[in-house]
Amino acid sequence: MNIVKDENGRGVMRIPAKSTRSGYSISAIAILYITLAPITGCTQSASSTFNVAEAAVRSALPGDSGIKFDGVYETTPDLHGLSQTPNYKRTFICGYVAYKDETGKSIRARFIYLSHSEDPSQAGQNLLNLEKPEMNYGMRDEANGGKYATPFEFTGWNRSCADVRHPKTFSGVAPESIG
Repeated sequence: MNIVKDENGRGVMRIPAKSTRSGYSISAIAILYITLAPITGCTQSASSTFNVAEAAVRSALPGDSGIKFDGVYETTPDLHGLSQTPNYKRTFICGYVAYKDETGKSIRARFIYLSHSEDPSQAGQNLLNLEKPEMNYGMRDEANGGKYATPFEFTGWNRSCADVRHPKTFSGVAPESIG
């Protein structure tokens, strides 16, 4: 290490070039670590959240063999104006699960898992909504052109899970006319 005077006559420490290069490598490694640590942390967090959601779905299903998940994704919809409650941020895990019911029939259903909510009334609660495919009667959704949605779609899926990549669904069967 050398101390030299700069153009203003102040003493400045000069570090030899060899040390400077190793200092740059340490700095580069530190910057890389600081940059990648949050990304890695988010990936692990999202993965663990998916695992928690899948565990909740498994516990709600009969038996635990042959359960398969697909199309699982996370969404944070803007629920402003959809209810009387304030627009608290809510994060949902949505997806599909395939399983066999008690009779051995193969079922494919959707699920919604509330993984995070800023709503104090839901503190500590991770709510699960699992579709019951046998409940396919339709509810007329006037806000969407009068299409028929199942109760699951009407009250949950189309509000919490629909986004640009996952459009709303309307698979409800129209009720028989009375007459």
